[in-house]
Amino acid sequence: MKIFFTLLMICAFFVHCKKPFEAPDGVVDETVLIVEGTIAVGNNAENIFKLSGLKTLQSNNSNPPEKKAKVSIVSGAGNSWLLSEIASGTYQAVLNLPEKGSYKLLIETASGKKFESTLEAAIATPAIDSITWKQPDGLDLFVHTHDQTNSTRYYRWEFIETFERHAWIQSELDFVNGQVISRSFGDQIYTCWKNDSSKSIIINNTISLSDDVVSYQPLTSMFKSNDKLSVRYSILVKQIGLSKDAYNFWNILKKNTELTGSLFDPQPSKMPTNIRCTNDATIKVVGYVSVAKISEKRIFIKNSQLNVWPPIDDSESCPVIAKRPADAIEMLKKDPGLLPAYFETLSGQLAIASKYCVDCRLTKGTNVKPLFW
Repeated sequence: MKIFFTLLMICAFFVHCKKPFEAPDGVVDETVLIVEGTIAVGNNAENIFKLSGLKTLQSNNSNPPEKKAKVSIVSGAGNSWLLSEIASGTYQAVLNLPEKGSYKLLIETASGKKFESTLEAAIATPAIDSITWKQPDGLDLFVHTHDQTNSTRYYRWEFIETFERHAWIQSELDFVNGQVISRSFGDQIYTCWKNDSSKSIIINNTISLSDDVVSYQPLTSMFKSNDKLSVRYSILVKQIGLSKDAYNFWNILKKNTELTGSLFDPQPSKMPTNIRCTNDATIKVVGYVSVAKISEKRIFIKNSQLNVWPPIDDSESCPVIAKRPADAIEMLKKDPGLLPAYFETLSGQLAIASKYCVDCRLTKGTNVKPLFW
């Protein structure tokens, strides 16, 4: 997440330096490794870790991914599971890790630096009781949970949103080799789905309560007319039980994100971590590897369930041009930014429009329907 990376740059800067220095644009601070991810236990648990270096504050580029590293999860009993690099700096494996075990993360970078997290027992995160929403004006979503054993106490949440969106104009036509043809059923471009994920740090604790109960924990809010809710919306919430030390890490990170990000702001707190470089003490690590059974819950919200949610209106930005088929085809040949829309029933004219108004894939996601939809 962008907020996470920006803050890490500020934190790492103050950890290493007593005063600001001018570094060339784009230079990477090779003395810092950023580790993101949670060791997830249980059956078919998706374990994903993202590794990256730290760019300098002067650079406008994103943090560079740590490629070609060897990443593995090791149990207290000595069993090991290797994660595969599925994208630059992103390592993944779907594993069946016993819930009552203890685990740590091992990393060896391509440059030979070795990192190890502390061995931690898995936290048995309770199930999510419910995800609810209110619509005072826009839309506010909340999560609710409780632990009957009163043993979790510290929580963090992440979420992935999936929403259906439509092109402004529904077309069953295509333009191929100078001819207008019918699209096959599997080549529809009117309905698309797009994903978004949580950008902020969502944590809470129940230490001051007699019962381990979380009610109406805010997840996210949307203003009225947000097109995520124009057709159908889904949110998958992931709940992670934390140790006290892990909670302190996320709490400091959350507080520091409230800074403006300027070097002239008050110095951020030093970030706690449970990861260290075992063969080079000068290398710093930013991150905290928790071990937990992750609870998940998904809900759906239809536009028809909402109270007066204004529809999306692209009529002004998506005008339709209707011409004799021969003239319309000439326009399509000359302008690759146009697509055929439909044949008018009465006049027989061919309507054409901008690709962005006809093909939802250009602005509204993918036309591949999610398996859970």
